[in-house]
Amino acid sequence: MRILLVGEYSGFHNSLKHGLEYLGHKVTILGDGDGFKRYPVDIDLSNSFFEKHWLLRKFKVAWWKMTGHNLEDRLKLFRFRESENQLKHFDIVQFINSNPFNCHPKIERKMLDFLLNHNERFFLVACGDDYEYSKYLVEKHQGYSILDAVKSGTQHKNKFYFTYKYLENHYRNNYLKLLADSEKIIPSNIDYAMALTNNPKVTEIIPAAINCGKYHLNINAQLDPIEIFMGINRANYWKKGINYFEKALAIISNKYGDQVKITIAEDLPYDVYMSRYSNAHILLDQVLCYDQGYNALEAMLQGKVVFSGGSSIYLKAHGLESVPVIDAQPDVNYLVVQLSRLIDQPQSIIELGKAARNHILQHHESVMIAEKYLKLYQS
Repeated sequence: MRILLVGEYSGFHNSLKHGLEYLGHKVTILGDGDGFKRYPVDIDLSNSFFEKHWLLRKFKVAWWKMTGHNLEDRLKLFRFRESENQLKHFDIVQFINSNPFNCHPKIERKMLDFLLNHNERFFLVACGDDYEYSKYLVEKHQGYSILDAVKSGTQHKNKFYFTYKYLENHYRNNYLKLLADSEKIIPSNIDYAMALTNNPKVTEIIPAAINCGKYHLNINAQLDPIEIFMGINRANYWKKGINYFEKALAIISNKYGDQVKITIAEDLPYDVYMSRYSNAHILLDQVLCYDQGYNALEAMLQGKVVFSGGSSIYLKAHGLESVPVIDAQPDVNYLVVQLSRLIDQPQSIIELGKAARNHILQHHESVMIAEKYLKLYQS
């Protein structure tokens, strides 16, 4: 089959492509590389024109403030138009999101409509914020969530524009249009599946695919000091609960001194991010989630001890009795206790890291996951 994967976040579609191609299918990824992260895509809509000079950047921002229009969106649309002959007659088109190009929804709709009008069968993945997920978080969700800082009054919802925007009419309409034209919507983890309980098109969770040949087991056998890594994407700082990690790390640093080495990196391209935590024993991924994100999964593949989602909600959804992840919870004292336990018993880091890699091999291997998608496409 010829398969078009539309949009890319965190390497999600690249790993699925690896599995699908291994099984003999021709796969093309269309997208913008997810901004500064620069994930590889086959048909690239990104454009660095406004990054060439500070004056161009200021002009872009000034124009956006005056008109509400992002000039980069126009450049993406232009590049899309240039590529239209390559975007027809696919057997399957899968959208990673209802806003896969990260443009204003009016611009986005032009590209979405072209794909819908020139191809046959469509699938939508629930992998990130969208209308149904945002609506669920605002109206129904119980327990902690990515909107905790708003609900507690710590932050104004303006800082969470990339979640609340999906409740606006144009974003909602694009989502509903894609959902109507798609045969199924596929949740990639329990966080998104919870929002889709009553959606008649929802499938079972298909976990994120991981290209398990991409990274080898990489456990740092030198346990003095214990190296702890945390990557920060400033746009998602509050959504991921990084504030809890920062407070816990301050206590750990004071408690253990030279026994630990703490590295914090911000807004790095994907390749740089991966190299920066190569020697880490422990990776702090995110707090306000019930499942593991893609960065967590790739770190587990390398044998890192990861703090991310791993609660009883996760275990029940995936039919598991346990998972080799430290379930990160929005409780600073709890995080300190969990980190201290690892530092005080360093050999457990080696054992947990090996178990983490085995978990990815058993539950996320890209060819196995690609087979699940193909079964869905062919049903």
